[in-house]
Amino acid sequence: MKRTRPGQLLLWGGTGLVVSLGFHAVWERAGNALPDVPWPAIVGMLVLAGALLALGWPVRAWRDGDRTSQIDVIRAARIAMLARAAALAGALLTAWYLGGAVYLLASVVGLRTEAAMGMLAASVSAAILMAVGLIVESFCSLPPDDPRALDDDHPGTSRRTDPPEAPA
Repeated sequence: MKRTRPGQLLLWGGTGLVVSLGFHAVWERAGNALPDVPWPAIVGMLVLAGALLALGWPVRAWRDGDRTSQIDVIRAARIAMLARAAALAGALLTAWYLGGAVYLLASVVGLRTEAAMGMLAASVSAAILMAVGLIVESFCSLPPDDPRALDDDHPGTSRRTDPPEAPA
């Protein structure tokens, strides 16, 4: 699995920012009240980041040489995919909440500061989720000098050369 690239995070973040600003403008112009401060979302993202870190820590220990216990490679792959999803969702949500905060601060200066601060707090917790996702994704990758690491020049091949099988 290839690591999450910065360009992907910027694309997801840019999309979240544009959609957020557009949503808040259209929603308010239609006469609807803007969403309240997402306190449960803030707590949920922080809990998810903590759980992801707890899931990834044994994989990191095994990768770094602590082979006292076996590791299920399917479980490690699932943790890596969850970490990637958390990083991408974190980028999207960081920009979404940041867009909401910018809209609240720019629309009526000084009147919506409390709601904007809540959106900024949600943006920070989403950024933490993104960072933890990237960190745990790095836990699940093999070092480049590991013989089980994939060869980047030939995708799907391993650098390790096993002897050919004898014909039957």
